Amino acid sequence: MRKQKRWVIIPVTTAVLLALAGCGGQDTNTSAAEQTPSATTGEQVGSGNNSTDSAVSQGNAGGATSNTDTSNGNATTTPGTETAGTKTGSTGTTQHEANISDVVKEVRSQAKMKNVVVPTAFNLEKGKHLGAYVETNTATDFQVNFYATDKALPVNDPSLSSSGGLTPLASYEVKTYKDPDSTGIFPETDLSNIPQEMTVDLGHGIKGMVEGAAGSQYLTWMEGRWTLQIRSVSEDNMNNPGIAKKMVEYLESHTLPAPKDKGFVSVNYPSGGKSVNVVISWKNGQQIHQLKTSLVPNEALGIVASVK
Repeated sequence: MRKQKRWVIIPVTTAVLLALAGCGGQDTNTSAAEQTPSATTGEQVGSGNNSTDSAVSQGNAGGATSNTDTSNGNATTTPGTETAGTKTGSTGTTQHEANISDVVKEVRSQAKMKNVVVPTAFNLEKGKHLGAYVETNTATDFQVNFYATDKALPVNDPSLSSSGGLTPLASYEVKTYKDPDSTGIFPETDLSNIPQEMTVDLGHGIKGMVEGAAGSQYLTWMEGRWTLQIRSVSEDNMNNPGIAKKMVEYLESHTLPAPKDKGFVSVNYPSGGKSVNVVISWKNGQQIHQLKTSLVPNEALGIVASVK
């Protein structure tokens, strides 16, 4: 992933004084203001006959400054300041942000798992509120479902239970295993020597491998300790490389958690390419974190990037 320079803006008066003093300094890097990454929506992409509605968000970084380093398990990013929505006061907090913050705080306070981390950013449509229902809550296992609701509801409102019939915006789980490797969640991936005819350039120095099997087409690539894979039905002629390039671009300015062991992003387009199932998993010791959603890939990445 590429590195980009950040520039220091020097007031005109200060710059003139420095010039007069003979101290024509070079540009130096400074830390950008810290900002929680958030998911963003974008246009839908699909090149096949049945894939015009197949979704992947463009993932505009909102002015974030990228500082890429894959040595810690993933591309890291120095987020830039960005604003969105209608401000509700001088603090610059939007109604959505205040609602999400309150829900996240309450979910954390209810968790019995020590040092639990949860998603903190969701892209909600105007007029929608974030709802949450904690499905599993023990010292070793934790699961919470998040919803987009028409009105503000308390955490664990009965209407949000799994028996209520509502489809979650996303489901997030942290589960402890005696042997996490036995789950089969994480594929063994070796992309060190991809045959030329199976190689696709995804930008930013990242190469992916395309392959077909049993009526499906796959595109797999790696970023740090993360393996990312898109699967679609061959006859749908989905533009897997186009979707992957947008994901790679998005991850230039949004940081997934750096797993101590490994991580896997699975993007699966069922037959027809009109919907998508995204499962993002990462392993830290005996714990496996997992997000499941039917949101477009870059929105799913944005939710996981906000986990803290």
